[in-house]
Amino acid sequence: MDLDIQPVRLSLKEYKQVKQLYMRAFPKYEREPWTWLLIKSKYQRADFMAFYDQEQFVGFAYVIHSHGMHYILYLAVNDQIRSQGYGTRIINKLRSLYPEDSLALDVEQPNPQAANNQQRLRRLKFYRRNGFFPTPKLFKEEKVTFQVLATNKKINQGKIDKAFEWFSWPLGWLIQ
Repeated sequence: MDLDIQPVRLSLKEYKQVKQLYMRAFPKYEREPWTWLLIKSKYQRADFMAFYDQEQFVGFAYVIHSHGMHYILYLAVNDQIRSQGYGTRIINKLRSLYPEDSLALDVEQPNPQAANNQQRLRRLKFYRRNGFFPTPKLFKEEKVTFQVLATNKKINQGKIDKAFEWFSWPLGWLIQ
């Protein structure tokens, strides 16, 4: 059975559940301000989607669109029902929404010194199993380095940069 999608808006019945999952699933240093996510998702260049299996909220994704590439900024499965295949089903749904284009996302780069290295390795294995390939693109943050993965082995790194320029710039919707 296919997953249903609802846009994340204040009027969404599970609005609070989505926000709480966002807060639990991502450490503070990885989170963008919640209000900013909502504002940017009102434009065609970003989608904030809640996923449902029939009536049950199973997860969400936040996707930025840039010139034929779709960057999954956030993807989280409801922690009450993890390990039931919902992550794969969400990715498959995203692939069906954007069939011609590459999907991209980033993961914490594995690091044997990191306290959560096992989690990083599991996450990388999950995305590899779901058709994502490591790319040379890295984002070095203060606390961690992120590696970009994509469904196409070769990606245009400039498209990723443009996606983030639009997302981070208050007037980015003027740039096409």
